[in-house]
Amino acid sequence: MLFLTKIIDSNIKLQKSFDSKVKVSGIATDSREIRKGMIFAVIRGNKNNGKQYIKDAYKSGAKALLCEREHLKDIKTEVKNILVSKNIRLSVAVIAKKFYPKQPANISVVTGTNGKTSIVNFLYEIWKKNHIRGACFGTLGIKYDGKNKKTKLTTLDAIRLHKELNFIKSKKINFAAMEASSHALDQFRLDKVYVKFALFTNLSRDHLDYHQNMKKYFLSKIRLFKFILDKKGTAIINTDNRYGKKIKNICDIENIKNITYGFKKDSDWRITKVKREGKLTKVVFSKENIVYNFFCNLIADYEVENLIGAIIIANLNGMSLEKILKNIKSIKKPSGRLKKISKKNVRLSIFIDYAHTPEALEKSLKALKSVYDFKGNLILVFGCGGERDKGKRKFMGIVADNFADKVFITDDNPRYENAKNIRKEIASACKKAVCIPNRETAISRAINIMQENDILLIAGKGHEKYQEIKGSKIPFDDEVVVKEAINRKLA
Repeated sequence: MLFLTKIIDSNIKLQKSFDSKVKVSGIATDSREIRKGMIFAVIRGNKNNGKQYIKDAYKSGAKALLCEREHLKDIKTEVKNILVSKNIRLSVAVIAKKFYPKQPANISVVTGTNGKTSIVNFLYEIWKKNHIRGACFGTLGIKYDGKNKKTKLTTLDAIRLHKELNFIKSKKINFAAMEASSHALDQFRLDKVYVKFALFTNLSRDHLDYHQNMKKYFLSKIRLFKFILDKKGTAIINTDNRYGKKIKNICDIENIKNITYGFKKDSDWRITKVKREGKLTKVVFSKENIVYNFFCNLIADYEVENLIGAIIIANLNGMSLEKILKNIKSIKKPSGRLKKISKKNVRLSIFIDYAHTPEALEKSLKALKSVYDFKGNLILVFGCGGERDKGKRKFMGIVADNFADKVFITDDNPRYENAKNIRKEIASACKKAVCIPNRETAISRAINIMQENDILLIAGKGHEKYQEIKGSKIPFDDEVVVKEAINRKLA
């Protein structure tokens, strides 16, 4: 319990009657989570406005209300202890930190359009292999001590994030890695998190249904480095893309310590060679004029970049490169990331991948073409999500047309949108497209036409275990469907 007076800061002012002796037990933005003695924060969401639920919150025992000035006129009932915030999302993060003050000492945050999940999971694997207790937060949930808590968001809301960090610290875990989505950064969800290392992967078109344009999308990413990263912290930046170079320039201007990595000659950590040798990939990189090499089971150049990003953070955590590289050969990929589906005595090259942006799809297709020197066809099955950035659909179609030999366009979480219209928008830019609405049928068709030298990429869903259609999450697993289709083909 905290005295309400302890909640007040420069961003929060008192309004109406106020009892200085009142103690509060917590904060929630969902009226259904309100318990006796809590603060109800009135937030305007994409679909719902918290002001609709003020009465419900007080019926459930709310002791105080946190809102923006514009909401005051909508409060019809007699409500005491009102706190008015200039920036309510930031205030929620600030207050959450007061209720859940503990955090691991070494928190690393990764942001960028692609690669976030891979880097935080690679880092978690490196810690595990070297007997360091750590936790990772992201698209695949919260992992720690062999456990995996499922989550709905890539980056948790501010209240749950601080609660989980407090919990992790209570378990005496001092290392944590987390993904930072652009939505989370824009909505102040990571504010008041003590970030020691912040890594930027890349930026390409995605989420413009939310950000509207690339400038706003980029500005959300910059927040991590300018406002959240600790002043004594370090930025790790992939400068192989122009947005990485921009962040490097910003860090230099703001006197933020930074390290660059990538394939470019001027990178602090420069990858000089990625070559497939048998069933493994040999990687050569240099750091401070010293050359290092290792073998790993990754396929694509971008996967290697992600692994190098994780290695850099592990090194900054105090681990020697020799110790890190000793156990890197067997490092595991995160679920659904360019994963080859294998069945005993079956010589079919089938991959599933989470690629759902034009750049990610292009990189995966190029990787499969370059690494596997094959003489057959590169077959692609994919779709685009409903109620998301509609503008990227034609670009996904262009990528498919340019880099795949045969293309099946199917459904991928259409949500409440007309699935046929989504497929049409993609197909309008892809002359090779064959549209098959049912994803299972599309995958089966692609496998049935495969010859021995062909490669099949099934993109978009990766680790997901459902199809989201009209408010329902219907069980669906690309990997299971692939294995069933192979069995039918061989029967």
